[in-house]
Amino acid sequence: MRATVIGTGFGSLASALRLRALGHDVDVLEACPDAGGRARSLTFHGERFDAGPTVITAPWLFDELFELFGERRADCLEFLPCDPWYRLVYADGSRLDLVPGAERQRKEIERLSPRDASAYAGYLKHSQELYRVGYEELGDADFSSFSSMLKAFPHLVRLGAFRSLWSHTGRYFRDRRIRQAFSLQPLLVGGNPLTTTAIYGLIHAMERKGGIWFAKGGTGRLVEALVGLAVRHGIRFHYGAKVVGLSIGQERGLQSVEYSTLSEEASMPCDLCVWGGDPVKAYELLGPSRLSVIERMRARTVQSSMGLYVLYFKTRARYPDVAHHTIVLSARWEALLREIFGGSSLPRDPSLYLHRPASTDPGFGRPDGDLFYVLAPVPHLGNFSSWEEHEPAFKRTVLDVLGQQVLPGVAEQIEFAESLDPRYFRDALSSHLGAGFSIAPLLQQSAWFRFHNRADRVPNLFLCGAGVHPGGGLPGVVTSAKVVERLVREWSEDKAPHERLFFGARAA
Repeated sequence: MRATVIGTGFGSLASALRLRALGHDVDVLEACPDAGGRARSLTFHGERFDAGPTVITAPWLFDELFELFGERRADCLEFLPCDPWYRLVYADGSRLDLVPGAERQRKEIERLSPRDASAYAGYLKHSQELYRVGYEELGDADFSSFSSMLKAFPHLVRLGAFRSLWSHTGRYFRDRRIRQAFSLQPLLVGGNPLTTTAIYGLIHAMERKGGIWFAKGGTGRLVEALVGLAVRHGIRFHYGAKVVGLSIGQERGLQSVEYSTLSEEASMPCDLCVWGGDPVKAYELLGPSRLSVIERMRARTVQSSMGLYVLYFKTRARYPDVAHHTIVLSARWEALLREIFGGSSLPRDPSLYLHRPASTDPGFGRPDGDLFYVLAPVPHLGNFSSWEEHEPAFKRTVLDVLGQQVLPGVAEQIEFAESLDPRYFRDALSSHLGAGFSIAPLLQQSAWFRFHNRADRVPNLFLCGAGVHPGGGLPGVVTSAKVVERLVREWSEDKAPHERLFFGARAA
C-alpha cells in the first residue's frame, strides 16, 4: 500500500521506517528544507548546532529501527556516554550531579543531604515500578478506546501516579534541592512539575536502565543516519512540501494529501497517512465534520506546553570545566513555574539548560573558544507574544544569569549569538501557539484523553509524535511509532473494530 508520512521529526522517521519494514511504499513530506523537525540542525556563522534535543535516553529504540532492516546503528553512528548526566547549579551556589550508578548517585545526594541519601533507594525502586507499568506495559498501548484506559487505572492508583511529581518527591526527600533534582524531568517533555503526574517519575528509572548518551557529531547526525537508512531501503523524501489539505473520499477514508512547494500545488494519493506534526493542525485540516465529538472538544480545550527561548552562541574564551548538560536553577521554583506555564510576561530570573557538547564530544572543541546553546522555558504565544520588543532585554538577562552562575565574564566573551523563540516553533514547525513540546503532559491530557494515535472518523489517518500517546521527549515520540505500527497492522488486516463507540464512530 501507498503510505504518506507527514514530517521528519523522530516520530515521523520511526513511523516511516516501521511502515517500510511492513512492506508499504512510503513517501515523506517535509515543509522545511531539511529533516529533523524540532531536532533539525542549524548553522550560524559557519558553526553547526543542534536546534533541539541533545539528550538520548532509551538508545535501544534507535537500535531497533536499524535492526528492522538487518543493520546496526553502531555501524552508522556512535553514541557517546555522558558523565555526569546533568549538573544542577542552585542559586545558593551549591551543586548536585545526576550520575550513572545508583551508589554513586546516593553518595552525591549525601553531599547535600545525608538524610535524603538514605531515601534514594526507595525512590528509585518506586520509579522502577512506575517505569515497568507506565512505559513497559502502557507505553506502546492503544488508548483510542475509553475502556483501554480503565484497565490501566487500578495499577496507576496503586502507584500513586495521579499525584503531582513535586508532591511525590516530597514523600521521599526533605531537602528542597533534592526534590527539585528529581522532579524537574517533566520540563524535558514540556510539563510543569507542579501539575504533571508522578507517572513521569519513570523517566529517572529509564535513565538508570539505559543511561544518557550524546550522538557523536550532534543529534543532527542521528537524524541523518535515520534518513540515510530510510533512503537505502526505498523511502522517498520531499522537502519544502507544506501540507495544505487532506482529501477525504466518500467512504470517509483519506485518499490524498495536498501540499504546496515554492513552484507548485500538488496532490499525493495514498492508502494510509501518518501525521507527525502538531495534531491541532491535523484537526484543523480535517475540519469539524470529520471529527468526533470528543475530538472537537479536545481541540477546543487543549492546553499547550510552555514555549522555549534558545540562544546559540560561541565564546572567545574556553570553559573546559563546564559539564555537557548544566541546569541552572532560579532561587524561585513554584512561582517561576507558574509564570512559565500560565504567566503573561517573561521571567526576570529564568532557570536555564546549558548545552556544551565539547564536554562529551571532542569534535565540538574549538581552539579559539567554545560552542554552547542555552535554553530557557518561557510562556507560549497564547500567554506572551511581544518577542520583537522584549527579546534583546531577555537575551541580556539569560547571559547575566550564565555569567553569574557558570560562565564568568561570558557577556564580554561572546563572538556571536543567535536566538530562536516561540515564533520559530509556530512559523517553521507549525506548532500550536509556538509550544516547544506540543501539548502539556497533564492528567486530563494523558492516555485516552490525549490526542489519539488514530483519527476517530478517518480510519486510515494515524498520528505520531509529541502530541499523541505516549507523549513528548525522544523516547515518547519514537515509541509513538510503535503504536502506529500496531494500529496499521490491525487496520490493514481488517482486525480493527468497525465502529468506535463512546462519542465517536469510525468507519471501517
